[in-house]
Amino acid sequence: MDKMIRFPISLSGYEVEGLIESDVPRLAGLYQACSDYVLLERGEMPNAGMAREEFENFPPNRTAADKFMFGLKATDGEIVGLLACDRDYPQAGCWWIALLMIDKSFRGQGVGRAFCDDLFRWLKSRRVKRVELGVLAENEQALRFWQRQGFELLRIAGPVSFGAKEHMVQVLGRAL
Repeated sequence: MDKMIRFPISLSGYEVEGLIESDVPRLAGLYQACSDYVLLERGEMPNAGMAREEFENFPPNRTAADKFMFGLKATDGEIVGLLACDRDYPQAGCWWIALLMIDKSFRGQGVGRAFCDDLFRWLKSRRVKRVELGVLAENEQALRFWQRQGFELLRIAGPVSFGAKEHMVQVLGRAL
């Protein structure tokens, strides 16, 4: 993970910053601001270790060199969004979006869409051909968001355990 990797953001007043493990304390506030998602995913409220896990968990046969963490920084310097991605997963030329989190107070304003659109433009400039991700079956709001972004259902996976909960996951994908 390289803190210097950034991509331009089309939203005025925001900046995208590559995050590294030493940024974990800065992410703690975002996890609190996204407690609704954490509770849905894990069945428990956010704790300090959850942000660290984002830097420590990798898909099979992937390492820290394949993980990209992008923070969306507001004008006050606070991280209000996170995009965690794994390159060349599940295959070469495809990136996996492991997590998109947007602070509750910034949702519904086009922030998540702009963050993703700009990521997709950056990925295309790097010759990435496809993006895939998983949505918890019970997260209907996220499913609608990703469908509006052009993602289509590829398969259902699971059950997968997160914290105290098990989920079926809708695996979605789209070409860039």
